[in-house]
Amino acid sequence: MPPSADLIIQITLVLSESSATQALNPPVYRKIKVSSAINLELLHDKVIAPCFGWTRNYHTYYFRTAHDDDDDDDDDDVVVYYTQKDSDAADATSWLSPSLLSEDPYAGPKSGLKPESATLGDLLRNVGDYCFYNYDLGDGWIHRLTVEQVVSVEESDGSVVLIEGAMRCPPEDGGGCQQYQEEILDLYKEQMENPFNVENARELAEACFKHRGGLNVNGSFRPGDFDLLERKLALAEALSSRNSTRNSVKTFAFPIGNAFEQARIGQISVVTKKQDDRFDHMGGFASFHETINVKPDPLDATLCNQCGNPNDLKACSRCHSALYCSRDCQALHWKAGHKKKCKKEMVAYEKYQGELKRNKADPNRFGISGGTLLQKRYTPGKLRFQVGDKVECMIGPEQWGTGRIVRCLYREDDWPLSKESAPYQIKLDRKTADRVGIPPQYALIYSDWDDDIKVRKLPDGGMEYVD
Repeated sequence: MPPSADLIIQITLVLSESSATQALNPPVYRKIKVSSAINLELLHDKVIAPCFGWTRNYHTYYFRTAHDDDDDDDDDDVVVYYTQKDSDAADATSWLSPSLLSEDPYAGPKSGLKPESATLGDLLRNVGDYCFYNYDLGDGWIHRLTVEQVVSVEESDGSVVLIEGAMRCPPEDGGGCQQYQEEILDLYKEQMENPFNVENARELAEACFKHRGGLNVNGSFRPGDFDLLERKLALAEALSSRNSTRNSVKTFAFPIGNAFEQARIGQISVVTKKQDDRFDHMGGFASFHETINVKPDPLDATLCNQCGNPNDLKACSRCHSALYCSRDCQALHWKAGHKKKCKKEMVAYEKYQGELKRNKADPNRFGISGGTLLQKRYTPGKLRFQVGDKVECMIGPEQWGTGRIVRCLYREDDWPLSKESAPYQIKLDRKTADRVGIPPQYALIYSDWDDDIKVRKLPDGGMEYVD
């Protein structure tokens, strides 16, 4: 492979490292173009996480080279791990083995090397080469990275491009690839093949609803959703931001409370409230704490804020914080939003320089508000159903009926303004009304979620009620 060539790689979730060719079914993957010169830490933090939909600075990971089990004597086939070992994530402290934490050669062949010390090109060189990326060592989300094309040096520009993908990212803390296949994807596949299987539809809806509080979900979880534009916007946001800190990852407190804050020079500690109906008995909110860098990223260990190129970066002459590989990228990023942020970044940079000069962190760096992350029970402009649609709806614990949507964004007269509208009002059909003993003229209910656990569109052709 030529130096600094771009690679087109496909990143696919697989059941395990020992079954490298057995992808999840249906496949969950992303195809991206990225420079072979990107280091593995940045690949994890600013490329894979936003392109897939994982939460940045939450769990740890490792990259692992592939090897040929039939040729263990070949030095090129020795397994090499690149382990993020300076993270305080729970999965790092609980699941990293001593051999992966140690750089002692006697602990294992090249065990525990730092991911920032290696580039993607060190692991993958030619078409067909592959390696593994294990995210969240507690769950074990195993990704296989496979080279599909080596771009010529003449055509390589170093930029990161999300080309395509399929299926949404699994939920954080969702159990890992094997569990996700068995508990979600097997049901999803059956539902796609047989939409008239009512029991399977309900089981799938229940399994998905359990993940509504996932940090990368926070609302309805629909495994088949993949929005290319949404992922591209997440990638652009990650590229434009600082590197994750790792010394203090996102840590939850239930209910809202305090966490041990570790912000250092050039960092702030941010507290974000997160709405979650699973904790309604404790006020309906939790909080998570995270340390965020406000100091500039090192020139030799970050990416162009506009395109993701890791090569030949220069800082904005005004704020000294935004980094670019070319004047063209700087101009594009200025128009995309840096124009509004540059002055604020300049103030933060000057403050950081003052901290360095005093060799003392800002005493007001703790408890900075990160706002509130509201749980999305529905999206007003993107309701799944419209008036007249025939649906199955939950009418009580473990009870379902059928009816039609009669109103969207429904409100009752006595609801306080603080209570959000219900996505749907439903008129139950006569069969359901008779079964539950309600006069047909009063058989009106509302759904508080636009989610299959509460309301689900019936397949074309209708379907008999199944108790």
